[in-house]
Amino acid sequence: MSGIYRNYPVKLAEISGWQIADNFGNEEKEFEHLKNDSVLVDWSHIGKISLSQGDAPGAVERILSGTSKIKPLHSSSNSDMAVLRLTMNDYLILCQPGMEIDLLTKIDSKITTVINQTGAQGCLVLGGPRRDEVLQRSTAVNLRRDKVTPGSVLQSSIHTINMTFFRTKNFEIIVHPRNLSESLYNSIMDVGIGVGLVPGGVSIVPVSFEETK
Repeated sequence: MSGIYRNYPVKLAEISGWQIADNFGNEEKEFEHLKNDSVLVDWSHIGKISLSQGDAPGAVERILSGTSKIKPLHSSSNSDMAVLRLTMNDYLILCQPGMEIDLLTKIDSKITTVINQTGAQGCLVLGGPRRDEVLQRSTAVNLRRDKVTPGSVLQSSIHTINMTFFRTKNFEIIVHPRNLSESLYNSIMDVGIGVGLVPGGVSIVPVSFEETK
């Protein structure tokens, strides 16, 4: 996201070795848009671990109790992590920055394929009451809140970029190929300007995965 950051008076913070935007020069404005309009935040520094095939449900159960029983395209989460079930035997774990190092030691790689996707995958977060209008301009997928409820997971595309979409009560979490982060960020900002979208930092939207947040 360095190319994006150069376009703003951004204040950077180093978190787990990542240079992440703490704010974009005007925290008051960012909070105001989070309250009344919409903000787009870079969470690419979060941990991302994929589990596939073998006994992935058994492996993920040891990380967060009950996750072996959730249905595909649903999730289980707390403030520190979210376990997204993509298929019957594929999961994506999202966690607090740096936490993936400890989680990897707890996952039995003898029973499932484990890949640390932290460096390969980017993550953008869309928040604010007008974020639905931004999404309507960004994807043809029907993301109506009565159909895609908090805790839901989708695998689709946004601005033609493949993504994994995780919804909480107040935020949309978009995991995508990191090499396309700047392109996706610019595309979302371009369509969102008309509905009050501004860039925001992690001081405005701290990392948390609880469905109620």
